[in-house]
Amino acid sequence: MRYGLLVCALLVGPALAVGQSVLERAAGLDVRNEPIESALRLLQRNAGVSLAFSPDMLPRGLLVSCPCVELTVADALTHILEGTGLGLVSSGSVITVGPLPRTGVIVGRVVEAEDNAPVANALVSLEEKRGVFTGRDGLFTFGSVRPGVHRIRVTALGWRIDSLAEQIVAAGDTAKVILTLVRDAVPLAGIVVEPGTFGLLEGVSPGTARTLTRREIRTVPQLGVDAFRTMKYLPGAASSDISTKLSVRGGMDREILVQLDGLELYEPYHVLDWDGALGIVDINALGAAQLLSGGFGVRHGDKLTGVFDLKSRQPEAGTRSSLGLSISNVSAANRGTFDRGSGAWLVSARRGFLDLVMDLANEGRRLSPRYHDLFAKLRYEFSSSHRVSARFLYAGDRFLLRDPDVVDLDAVDFESAWDSMYGWLTWEFYPGPRISATTMIWLGQLGRQRTGEVEDVSDSPSRVTVSNRRDFSFAGVKSDVSVDISDRLLLEFGAEGKLLDVDYDYSRRAWTPFVSDRNTREVRVDTLAMGLRPGGHEIATYATIRFRPVSKLTAKVGDRHDAFSHTNENTFAPRVLAAFEVTRRTNFKVSAGRYFQSHGLHELDVGDGESTFSRSAHGDQVAMGLDHTLPHRIGLRLEVYLRDIRHRRPTFINFEQELKIFPEAAADRIRFDADRGRARGLELSIERETGDRWTWSASYVWALAQDRVQGEWVPRLFDQRHSMLLRTAYMPNEDWIFSLGWRFHSGWPATSWSWDVQTLDDGWNFWTRRVGELRGVRLPPYHRLDVRINREFTFSRGRILHVYVDLFNVYNRTNLGSWDYAGTFEGGNLTVERVNGQEMLPFLPTVGILYEF
Repeated sequence: MRYGLLVCALLVGPALAVGQSVLERAAGLDVRNEPIESALRLLQRNAGVSLAFSPDMLPRGLLVSCPCVELTVADALTHILEGTGLGLVSSGSVITVGPLPRTGVIVGRVVEAEDNAPVANALVSLEEKRGVFTGRDGLFTFGSVRPGVHRIRVTALGWRIDSLAEQIVAAGDTAKVILTLVRDAVPLAGIVVEPGTFGLLEGVSPGTARTLTRREIRTVPQLGVDAFRTMKYLPGAASSDISTKLSVRGGMDREILVQLDGLELYEPYHVLDWDGALGIVDINALGAAQLLSGGFGVRHGDKLTGVFDLKSRQPEAGTRSSLGLSISNVSAANRGTFDRGSGAWLVSARRGFLDLVMDLANEGRRLSPRYHDLFAKLRYEFSSSHRVSARFLYAGDRFLLRDPDVVDLDAVDFESAWDSMYGWLTWEFYPGPRISATTMIWLGQLGRQRTGEVEDVSDSPSRVTVSNRRDFSFAGVKSDVSVDISDRLLLEFGAEGKLLDVDYDYSRRAWTPFVSDRNTREVRVDTLAMGLRPGGHEIATYATIRFRPVSKLTAKVGDRHDAFSHTNENTFAPRVLAAFEVTRRTNFKVSAGRYFQSHGLHELDVGDGESTFSRSAHGDQVAMGLDHTLPHRIGLRLEVYLRDIRHRRPTFINFEQELKIFPEAAADRIRFDADRGRARGLELSIERETGDRWTWSASYVWALAQDRVQGEWVPRLFDQRHSMLLRTAYMPNEDWIFSLGWRFHSGWPATSWSWDVQTLDDGWNFWTRRVGELRGVRLPPYHRLDVRINREFTFSRGRILHVYVDLFNVYNRTNLGSWDYAGTFEGGNLTVERVNGQEMLPFLPTVGILYEF
């Protein structure tokens, strides 16, 4: 890892020195009737600046005079170039002289007519350009605008423009405009009735509170820039330092539906052997990310806890590209339009280079993790009524670990490969102004292989060999229809069908020491072979009525039916959601409903001997949320939720709670049978995100997440009774952002265990574990401080270089993921001491760059 940091520092270091302005230096120039080229060269020498120009562009025979000793370089150049049609552009320490720009710039702000407060997430459009969204400060910018009169259009949910906006733009000038909006009725389909809804990036659904913009995500302290990791800054989310898998409101990661442009991603994580360290979709390819954790409508099903809805980025007019380098990967993206905006494309690719870092450190033969992914989208609008899109996503991982330890007689020889492919076509059809229909067909495949051997003579089993292959293929079709009957009534309905097929091939041999009846140490060889090829289909239908009985109340009532052939089940999930505008600044939302989650066809734990599917778990949930805007644009949010779950399927866990090569074969593997589960929580958050220089947010969460095992309530893995998040950012100007984030939560539950020692007749000491109460103890409280420094360099033609330095766990807090127990046996006496087990990440500095052009 040290070598990786060195490589990044070498690449980023020179960029950090760029950007110091030289235009304010004293010119020190006094010339009279001097050729313009000579005057420029004298200015370069006297002021000690770097001037870039072509003599062929200078007017021939032009003599200039400039008594500019006391003037700045900028003023002197303006005086010399006056009337020549030439201008200057400063880029770092170099001043370029060239033709004056033929276009202008529009910089504006959208505000409320009543109190001039900024309006965020408003869509601002020009005739020849695609729209841009305003930030929390209401600001927007259009570059490269042709000279002339332009009509500006503003679209914002619940607002209408106060007056027609027209702006005159001159070449080389920056036009500034203020657009005022007045309150208007909100369309029925635009009201978000789901409590616990959080939005990221620019293109979130209308009416959704956007928690973090793209720029803020790039400046939030975190390891790398990843949409999944960014969700850890939302109230109610929990995860370890290494893993990017999310536990939301007491649920596990498999209880959250992750979808990209409407398609479910079955395993959306890279580096699964390190507990999923990264999401498989590059954030540079995303235009919006939305988390629904407080109850979601019947359009989404087969998940208990929430929906993480990802939408790909909408290409801009022309073309736009980016190149990125971080501690974990290199990335590239390109997007643009063709046929006058009717067609558009987007391509994004990443390649993780941790394996290259290991090679540089001469560790490549021992440890070699690598990953890569590719996302591509092609969209074409045949008319205002028809739009067709084709998408493809591929992600792959390779993981190699060979670690012979001759001293401790341990050895690891492990190799894994994982690939996933998704391809889908979407047809959007708008037969009338009040009817819309979307149809999608897809197919895909997931494959995973694990082979290897682990040997540890001090453990039980002392040796394990595994060969594991799983191939999962799927195809499906679904259609969604929306009919806007009136301003107070909207119907939504749809259907979905899937064909699924899985091929499991698993074999294992384990050598386990035991004490025989003769009080001697013996070794038992256990074998397990599983070859299963289940297949089946899933069919779902849903219908929703969204209505507005009074002007301030919007309700959504629906039911969902799912049928699963491999479990021979039919489930019905009714849900009710409502939003009430208490005052102009206060909104109340509530949801109540039933949620089912089936035992997925690809989720059999064959390594634990599981060969049959369990019935679906179902949960009943009630959630309520209150949003209020305080003076000075401070937002306050209060959420409460209650969830009860029945028919939980048996799972298998490792009570030591540490990452293992073959967890299904480890000695601490136990079956976890819980017949019920429950989650309770209260979330309070406050934020001020529209300050000129300072922004901040804070949240506190009280939560409880438990499972009932043999009549006793046991904490769930990420049960954290109290948690707090603090985040702030300081922006002294448009180029620099300094941000920090501090998090705290109560210690996670853990299972205590101890050692027993039995002295055998041959003198061997035979050690065995004695397990205590399941998750009956707690780890120490977790807390850490992260800092990120972000610098942006803006060049001509819209080119931007983003450079960041991230300091993870600044005060080097030792946070634990588990306890360990060390035993010593001397003189017939056994002493067991509790010590630190798996430790979370220490202080870790990282760097990264992103170049957009």
